[in-house]
Amino acid sequence: MSEPKRYRLDPESYLAEHPQGDFVDYQDYAHLKAEVERLTKAGDSLYKSMLEIGCNEMADNFQYDAWFGSMKDWSAAKEGKPRA
Repeated sequence: MSEPKRYRLDPESYLAEHPQGDFVDYQDYAHLKAEVERLTKAGDSLYKSMLEIGCNEMADNFQYDAWFGSMKDWSAAKEGKPRA
């Protein structure tokens, strides 16, 4: 999807197009929401696969660190927290 048009409140015309506006068209919002849900399901599937692999399968500390970091990042993202 291309970037949705964003709008901000404008005293003269009620809403004006603005690149950092807080508002988007409802159709764009619905499309973005569906895309977030699709990507979340994909992320959950990857997370589940990574749990099944588990840290016992990691050959060295670098692989474990990458695995553990990925798991932490996904968990934080699901909670709306910034990357640690």
